[in-house]
Amino acid sequence: NHIGEMYEMPGDIYDIDVSPDGTMLVVTSGNGGCRVINSTTGSLVADLWNNSTNSGVFEVAWSNDGSMIFAGGFDSKLVWFDTSNWSEIRNESILPGWISGIDTTPDDRLLLFSSNNNLRGYWTSNGTMALNMTNHTEYIRTVKVSPDGRYVATGSNDNSIKITDIANQTVIQTIQTWSDVYDIDFSADGGTLVAARGRADSMSAYSTDTWNSLGSMEGFGNNGNNRGVYSVEFHEDGDKLAVGWRRGYVSLHMAADSYIRVHGQYYTSLMESPWRSTFPTNDESVRVWDYDRVTTTLDVCDSKHYIGSSTNGVSPQYADKAANYSETGLWDCKYTESQILEIPYGRAAGALMVTSGGNTETCLQTIGGLSMGQVRWIISGSTKSTLTSPGGMPALNWNSVVPNDDGNGIPEWIDLDASCPDTEIVLSHRWENKTDTTILHETVLCANCAQTDSIYSSSSSRYRAIAGEFRSDVTQGVAASSGEGSIGFTEMVYATNNNNGLYIVPLVDNFTHGAADAIANGGVAINASVNSSRSGEWPLQTDMRAFISLDQISKNLDFLKFLLTDLGQLKWEQMGFTGLDAWGLYTSWAKLGVNMSYLLPDADSDGIWDGDDLCPETELGLSVNMQGCAENQLDEDNDGFTNDIDDCDDVAGTSIYGSVGCPDADGDGWQDSDDSHPNDNSEWNDTDMDGFGDNSDDCINESGNSTQDLLGCIDSDGDGWSDSGDDFPEDPLEWKDSDLDGYGDNADVFPFEVTQWLDSDGDGFGDNNTGLEGDDCVNVSGSSNMDGLFGCIDSDGDGWADSIDDLPSNPEQYRDVDGDGVGDSAVSGYYDLCIDTSADEIAMVDANGCGPSQRDVDYDSFNDDVDQCPNTPLLQSTMVNTTLYLDDDNTVLNPFVGCAPSEIDADGDLVTSDLDWDDNNPYQWADTDGDGYGDNSDEQGGDDCPTQKGTSIYDQVGCFDLDGDGWSFDHDFNDGDATQWNDTDGDGFGDNWDNPDWNESRIYGEFVIGATQPDRCPNEYSAFLYSDTQGCLSSLEVVEEDKQKSSQDSEEEDSNFVLILGIAGVGIVLILFGAIAVLIRKKPKSGAKPGKAVHPSLEDVNDGEVDTESLASAEQVMQEVESEKLIEHVSSWEELPEGEWLPNDENGVNWYQDNDGRYWYSTDDGFRVWND
Repeated sequence: NHIGEMYEMPGDIYDIDVSPDGTMLVVTSGNGGCRVINSTTGSLVADLWNNSTNSGVFEVAWSNDGSMIFAGGFDSKLVWFDTSNWSEIRNESILPGWISGIDTTPDDRLLLFSSNNNLRGYWTSNGTMALNMTNHTEYIRTVKVSPDGRYVATGSNDNSIKITDIANQTVIQTIQTWSDVYDIDFSADGGTLVAARGRADSMSAYSTDTWNSLGSMEGFGNNGNNRGVYSVEFHEDGDKLAVGWRRGYVSLHMAADSYIRVHGQYYTSLMESPWRSTFPTNDESVRVWDYDRVTTTLDVCDSKHYIGSSTNGVSPQYADKAANYSETGLWDCKYTESQILEIPYGRAAGALMVTSGGNTETCLQTIGGLSMGQVRWIISGSTKSTLTSPGGMPALNWNSVVPNDDGNGIPEWIDLDASCPDTEIVLSHRWENKTDTTILHETVLCANCAQTDSIYSSSSSRYRAIAGEFRSDVTQGVAASSGEGSIGFTEMVYATNNNNGLYIVPLVDNFTHGAADAIANGGVAINASVNSSRSGEWPLQTDMRAFISLDQISKNLDFLKFLLTDLGQLKWEQMGFTGLDAWGLYTSWAKLGVNMSYLLPDADSDGIWDGDDLCPETELGLSVNMQGCAENQLDEDNDGFTNDIDDCDDVAGTSIYGSVGCPDADGDGWQDSDDSHPNDNSEWNDTDMDGFGDNSDDCINESGNSTQDLLGCIDSDGDGWSDSGDDFPEDPLEWKDSDLDGYGDNADVFPFEVTQWLDSDGDGFGDNNTGLEGDDCVNVSGSSNMDGLFGCIDSDGDGWADSIDDLPSNPEQYRDVDGDGVGDSAVSGYYDLCIDTSADEIAMVDANGCGPSQRDVDYDSFNDDVDQCPNTPLLQSTMVNTTLYLDDDNTVLNPFVGCAPSEIDADGDLVTSDLDWDDNNPYQWADTDGDGYGDNSDEQGGDDCPTQKGTSIYDQVGCFDLDGDGWSFDHDFNDGDATQWNDTDGDGFGDNWDNPDWNESRIYGEFVIGATQPDRCPNEYSAFLYSDTQGCLSSLEVVEEDKQKSSQDSEEEDSNFVLILGIAGVGIVLILFGAIAVLIRKKPKSGAKPGKAVHPSLEDVNDGEVDTESLASAEQVMQEVESEKLIEHVSSWEELPEGEWLPNDENGVNWYQDNDGRYWYSTDDGFRVWND
């Protein structure tokens, strides 16, 4: 099939040749195309013509050794190229015409090509002409050298082929072809020449022995415009021929014996198409020929490469099973020396059926089906005497097989059981050439026995129905109403898949007794199914077998293997048969020499079934014995070495070298018999017999006594060092001078330093001050090595001599510029981050060498010298007090600068500012109900109702006050009226008055403008109407104006009821106004420290302004409850006039500015106006 486009040439492609190694193609075309491409990828390798012409390049060829390429075309020149570098070697351009044929002799010595009607030859070694012949009358199209190099054949437009003897340059034969010759080729053996005739519908073949025609192949076109063959080539094996048609076709022609030839009958012929389409091969094809097994057996015994395929296998007429047939599948041919290999590759199962629902089905169900003995009785044409006699088949137990036999010699259903129909049993099957009946021959008629049986013949006394050609003829015939009483036979898979109206007869695998007796004796009736067939349980089946000559196994082995593959099995099953089970596949593969034991239950995959395997965990790939044990699982002498490695299987031992598992007294791994030191586990051989074993002897072949650098070598001075390794071979006290300074290493303190050899103070630095690291303190042991000062005292061991070490006790530091005791070098641990600390802070530096003015420990932007809280938590560092000074002259340091709220306790009540509700009052720190009064009710201004938000200020502080008059709900006799809050005599009229004339006479209540129903007699209970007595026991005479007022009072009394109804709503409004007033006039924060007051103008005021709307609302309410009398002292903050609070001064004094601009400050007895 077409795979894809490899490469696009500049014009029509004229010729292609494959390199000898197959890796490259050279392609020629029109427009000067001559290029080499990769045969796999299509990538360009070389452009040989390289745009040197626009003419067509007609012909190209590789040399046989692949070292050269020859090409030519319309330009009448022939060029050859070196394939090692693609360079041009020669260019023959003086030629009679274009080039159309090129070839070389097998040894590549001679290049032959055609130019018009001229044949030329050139020696490839030097390019000189060797042959020049003009024997054709028209131009030559093709040139071909015979495989033996003797002849060159040329085909021409003059309708002839010339055979020229190359050696003597003579034409030995002219073959008339009656058409233009476009191509010729020799078979690989040189015995056949084929010619492509360009304008004929046939091509011819010729014998090279006589040059006579062997015949022709026809059918290459049918008229003048499309008939003809343009190219032809033999396959290397000579039995295939590729043909290129003029019509653009390519065809492959094969000799009959070049096919994989399978000989068989109907079942085999069904498989031809599936095999041809799925057998995986590139150079083979499968064909099926119709031959029976007898003929095929004869051919195979003659070592022909045919493959037999039959339900009955090899014919025993011409071959006998070998003694080990069950294991090998081999047959011995009777009349030749050949052997035949036979393997099953599928199952062919048959089934018997009767009409469903009829009397016959009832009969068979009554007896449980049929046994194989009863099937034989029904099918066989033999007599009772033969059937009950032992032979190739077991003898039938007649009374069990046909317990109700009437003795008439005709098989009838009633013979099987008295309940069955008294009718003849008629067998129905299809044509016998359809192979079905061979299953019966194999299973019940002893097809491979010396004496074979046969199906009973149809006669007047007993009828046998040949249903027709197709399987459906059998199944439909039995299912029809007329089929009652007959028993049909055909392929099982088809029958079970097409069982409408049929009863498939269950079978018992018993060849001697009837079904009823067999079942009673433990037998089982098997139902027809693919699974029962594949597993081998179904008894009415045979294996489909393939057989070949062992002489031809190499040719046919791949196809036999294919039959056993999953694909081969699938194709067999798709044709309506059953594949082999695992055991069947395993044994067939084994006969082909392939171990497919993985198909069987074999846990350790050692080829031994788990049931027989005594060593079920054998390592994969090891050979095992018949019990499934490998040598590495056996230890016959019980020495711990398994047989696979034990060299002394019968003698226990521990040796592991040389020989394994043999006696080894010293346990060195070498067996005693091979050990020169059998009691020394470190030695086992001493070649020079000097007492040193070879493992330690450095001079194995030279006896010696050295023991130091080398063992067992010559040591003249006896110092233990071999002469070869002794720098002082005559001095027993010295043997090495490593630094070659003339001092032996034993005396040389510095044996590896040529410039030093003495160290008087023993500190590791040589006395030679001019040498490497010479000691600067020769007589004092020291370890200094820095700054060019070696061998002096270095107390801290940091390499710096104490004399130049600023910190001689600190091994991590040696410089301290500012003298703060913290080293300047940046090392791990602590070092000086502030190397220029001032002298006055030296004593205050931290571990990093920084003084208070250089560090900010808490990262709050204030260095520790001014930070009043230098350890503020990091997460609060952005919340610190940032006011550095309290005065404009920057002289008074803020005591809380750099402190977070959680670190400030301004009033000293032990509650920090972030938690203290009023950090200017040491007695209050919480306001639970949020009404502006601290929860500590025991202290001044404390909330009497700490959990009840309220505005009362007189009788109780911070309790409910509905009318906003400052008196709590609990003590206000009418908390819905802001002008009255006390009723001394309890008569329902308040003590407050609004008549100025009463001022001099009143001792109860207060003057309140607009006071409601003032009690004229506040200490005298009156039960009279207010309009009559104004809260007294007697009325008051009044003038006309008073009467008018009295009338108004009467109207007010009449409206009291309405007033009461509205009082609740008004009270709510007053509460809201009161709340605003309280928010504006918060309770002041008491000073925590007594001291002189500081005027607020001296402090920065950062508190937020109260909004104008709130102030306006507060003023409206306060105007109704406060006196307009100008005062300069109040006893509590609640009595302050309207205004706003200012920040406390540094002494904690509270400051307040009223709306008239006067400043008030807190004192011990309240608040006073600042008049200073």
